[in-house]
Amino acid sequence: MKAFSVKYLYHYFDRTRGPFRSLTALPFGKAKALLRKLRYDDLPDPNWFLTRRYADEKAVRERFIAIGGKPVRTAPIYCTLGPNEGMKTWFDHLGIIKIPIGEFDLDTVSFTYGDMFAVFNPALDTGEEWWGKVYRYEEITALISAYGWPENPVYDMKNRVFPKGRPINQYLKYIEAQVWSDEVLDRYRTQYQSK
Repeated sequence: MKAFSVKYLYHYFDRTRGPFRSLTALPFGKAKALLRKLRYDDLPDPNWFLTRRYADEKAVRERFIAIGGKPVRTAPIYCTLGPNEGMKTWFDHLGIIKIPIGEFDLDTVSFTYGDMFAVFNPALDTGEEWWGKVYRYEEITALISAYGWPENPVYDMKNRVFPKGRPINQYLKYIEAQVWSDEVLDRYRTQYQSK
């Protein structure tokens, strides 16, 4: 298993839409309409997906506050701790922004040991300590030191090439970072827009 630096957050996005966007920052009806417009036809039930996404984000935010986090945003902006090859296949017009972790107020960044959608799915819980948990930076780096990086199968979202055995959304895939403040993101957003 390849080890990555824990010194950078990576944000993957579609360059035609711009970085640091959050579907769940919108009201439910507008989020559902946007999903339809973006043609996420592979979602069998957008209502279920959005209901689950809003609930998971609310749980992560509440658990982050419980461990001393100070989120500003109500919906997070997603990044990964370290790079992730699979995420490069999520977008037709890939953009990547790499931000040193030291630029963030770490009271506004939470982490899950894997994709939140998998980590907060009770059906996948196999008893390890990271299921349903939210971590601060120093805690997630200690967890990586103890267990290594999450399972990260080779897949290609654009070409619909997935590992055999179970759906891709049941793999942990990466360390997810949820950024709960726009302070640092706004500087990078401005740099991106000026290009």
